Amino acid sequence: MVVHFQPPAPPLRPFVQHYMLVHTRYAVAPERAVKPMPPAPQHCLYFYPRDEVWTYHYGQGRDIRSPRSIIVGPQVSRVDLRFSPDHLVLCVAFWPGGLHRLLGVPVQELFDFAAESRALLGPEIDELDARLSETIEYAAMLDVVEAYLLRRLRALRHPARPIDALLPQLVAGALLPTVDQQAAAACLSPRQFERNFRERVGMSPKLYARIVRFDRAFRLKERRPGLDWLDVATRVGYFDYRHLVRDFKAFAHVTPPLLLAAEEAHTQVLAKLG
Repeated sequence: MVVHFQPPAPPLRPFVQHYMLVHTRYAVAPERAVKPMPPAPQHCLYFYPRDEVWTYHYGQGRDIRSPRSIIVGPQVSRVDLRFSPDHLVLCVAFWPGGLHRLLGVPVQELFDFAAESRALLGPEIDELDARLSETIEYAAMLDVVEAYLLRRLRALRHPARPIDALLPQLVAGALLPTVDQQAAAACLSPRQFERNFRERVGMSPKLYARIVRFDRAFRLKERRPGLDWLDVATRVGYFDYRHLVRDFKAFAHVTPPLLLAAEEAHTQVLAKLG
């Protein structure tokens, strides 16, 4: 199993948080290897250059066969991924607002679902997919995608505004306590800030703050399994454990221990198949 994270080239760093490449190969389809994917703060561009991927979308209540490349915007529902024998995914994870600014994607229209990349970005995505399918070296795959993003960057005509510098801080941990303070930092009125925020992020600032806090809680428990859930809750800003459970049921459709158990079960199945 290959898992690789890589930072983007310096010109892309205001837009792209990181690249992720994961490649797993098995003799048979790992049908029990269901990967839970709860909502996360990042908007992403995905490529699947090898076998197909199926997902179960909890919000829509149905199985979905993913296209070769998808754009995932603002999410509030968990999805479960089912891998094929030769699973390779290349993900471009954007800072908040980065997908909208760099690629012109109307993120408000992607609320809680994924769209085929070609429908939004045009036929050049087909060319990228063909090149990725023919490429063996992982570094070369990343180069292909980054070259595309750099071309889009050179075509960008709209300068950054104060809100564009503020948005990445929401994921990095510098979340301001109120919308009014965030608006002041962005040099906007609260109403202007919310309108600009929705345009770039696809949801309200308050809902996005809940997604960020939920994601921090889950990732903290993954990193530090010895912490009890009450300690996790208070460390990331929940009032109490019940407050945390409310968000887990809303966004992951299960309690915190059950989501962690699903993630651990996926890891154990992949280890046995590997």
